[in-house]
Amino acid sequence: MLVEVRIPIRPGGGSAYEKVERRAGDWAVASAGAYLVLDGDTVTDVGIGLAALGADHGCAPDAEEYLRGRDLTAETIAETGRLAAACTSPSADQRGPVVYKRHLADELTQRVLRRAAARAKGKV
Repeated sequence: MLVEVRIPIRPGGGSAYEKVERRAGDWAVASAGAYLVLDGDTVTDVGIGLAALGADHGCAPDAEEYLRGRDLTAETIAETGRLAAACTSPSADQRGPVVYKRHLADELTQRVLRRAAARAKGKV
């Protein structure tokens, strides 16, 4: 019987998750998660996951590739959000139109990157 699993936190690593739902406990309209490793302000490793947005394999490889090796600034975070949104193929349904869901992909990606960076720097 497995009783405990311990996974060491990489130095400079941080992660975050956000979702938008119509009411608590409802299926997500959109969600994003990110993990990144910083060396100072430079992103050495990053993973971005998107759910309920029609992203291939639930990730944003173009956004990850863009961010890896760059300094994490307001501008690079904004561009990463735009690239993450471009990786999505959401469908319009009762939870919202396509343009709204793409906006959420962009905004949620930026939010999780900012929070993951703060955690990587020990500020949260």
